[in-house]
Amino acid sequence: MSLKNTYNPKRWYDTKPYTGEVLSILKQLSLQSHYDIAREVLKIIEVIKQNSRELDNPPLSLGVDRVVGLFSQSYKRRWYDKNLPINRIFKSASSLQDDDFQNIMQGMFTSLKDENG
Repeated sequence: MSLKNTYNPKRWYDTKPYTGEVLSILKQLSLQSHYDIAREVLKIIEVIKQNSRELDNPPLSLGVDRVVGLFSQSYKRRWYDKNLPINRIFKSASSLQDDDFQNIMQGMFTSLKDENG
């Protein structure tokens, strides 16, 4: 009998590439940096929403992942839930299609990693 080493993610972002790393970097930055980052990222999210592929064929529902993501953010137990600019980034990004969400996280990770060593 073999035992499989299975990993069960405990946090919602454990299943999302780059998201955990982005949160780790953001946690080390100042509140002013959070506001500066949020202002720019929210502009990008708005452009994505305006040019979304969903405009041609709007979904019948948001989808389970999006609903769960929006619902779980109402708990406000973690530092990023209580941090207004970071919370706005994740609430806005959670309404995007998964590919767009991943692109936002990858872009943030790349930018933040380059700026913060």
